[in-house]
Amino acid sequence: MNDAAPLLKVRELTTVFHTAEGLLRAVDGVSFAVPRGKTFALVGESGCGKTVTAFSILRLVPSPPGEILSGRVELEGQNLPDMNEEQMRSVRGARISMIFQEPMTSLNPVLTCGSQIVEAIRLHRGSPSGRARQQAIEMLAKVGIPDAAQRFREYPHQLSGGMRQRVMISMALSCGPQLLIADEPTTALDVTIQAQILDLLRQLQQQALSILLITHDLAVVAEMADAVGVMYASKMAELAGAAELFARPLHPYTHGLFRSLPRLGTKKTRLEAIGGNVPNPLAFPTGCKFHPRCPIGRNLPRCRSEEPPLREVHGGHWAACWECPGFIDAPQTTPGDEGRSQS
Repeated sequence: MNDAAPLLKVRELTTVFHTAEGLLRAVDGVSFAVPRGKTFALVGESGCGKTVTAFSILRLVPSPPGEILSGRVELEGQNLPDMNEEQMRSVRGARISMIFQEPMTSLNPVLTCGSQIVEAIRLHRGSPSGRARQQAIEMLAKVGIPDAAQRFREYPHQLSGGMRQRVMISMALSCGPQLLIADEPTTALDVTIQAQILDLLRQLQQQALSILLITHDLAVVAEMADAVGVMYASKMAELAGAAELFARPLHPYTHGLFRSLPRLGTKKTRLEAIGGNVPNPLAFPTGCKFHPRCPIGRNLPRCRSEEPPLREVHGGHWAACWECPGFIDAPQTTPGDEGRSQS
C-alpha cells in the first residue's frame, strides 16, 4: 500500500432512513479522504449529517430504518460496505475506533472503567486477562490519568467529565487503531479540560494516528485540523486544507460560519448569525439547499432551481456554489483523487 495514499476514502456515500413520512436522506453523495497521520475535520450545524457519516463508516447505522444506499468507504482499499458483520467486528475497535459526544452515556455505568477497557483488549487482541489488565492500566496512564491503577477499579460516575473522556480515549486506542473518529470530543467540558483533551489528541496523532474530527466548533478546527469538510443539509458544501479554508473561504455558508465567530478587538454586542434554520431533511428545498438562507442565492433563479455539484475551484479546494468565482469553469473532481475528473 502506498504510504502517500489516504488511509480512508469516502466516495459518493449516501445514507437514508425509511420513515413513515418518506425517505430521509441523511448523507447524500458525500466524498472526502482522511490522510495518514493527519486530522480531517467535518464541520457544520447540528443535523447536517456529520454523525451519520461517521456511523456509516463504521456500519453502525441501525437497519431498519437506516440503509447505506450507495457509495464506497475504502479503508486501505477495502470497501467496508461490502464486508459481512463478522469482518466489520474485526475492523471496529481494532482498525477504526470512535469516541462519542458524551462519555457518561457511552460507558457502562455498572462496570468499572478498567473492566470495559479489558473487554476491548481481550476481544480484539486475544490477550489473557492478566496481560489485558496491565495493558489497560498502561493505556490509562498514557492518556494522562493519574493513579491509573486506582482509576482502573473505579466506576464512570466516580470520575469527572474530563477523566471519563480520557477513559473513552484510552478504550478507543487500546487496540492500536489506524483511525480514530472523534465525535464532538470536547462537548460539555470546560475550556481548561477541552484544551487538555485537544492537546492529548495532538500528541496521539504524532504517533501516526489518523483522526476524523466531527465538530461544530471552528476554534477546535483551527487548532487541530489539517483539512476540513464543511457539510450542510446532508451534502459537502466546501472542502479544503485548513489553512486555505480559513484564509479563503468560498461558499456563502462557510462565510456565515466564520462571521458568527466572536473576534478579539471588536466591539459588537451581538454575534452575527445565519438567518433561518437547517432545512427538514424530509423536505429539502429545490436547487441549492442553502439558498433560502443565502444572502446571494435566495433571489437567483438558478440557485433556487438547480443544485450545484462539488467542483475543484482551486487546486485542492472544492465548493458547491453557482456564484463562487471560477465555479462554472472548474472541474468536477473527487476529493482524495485530485486531478481525476468524474465521469
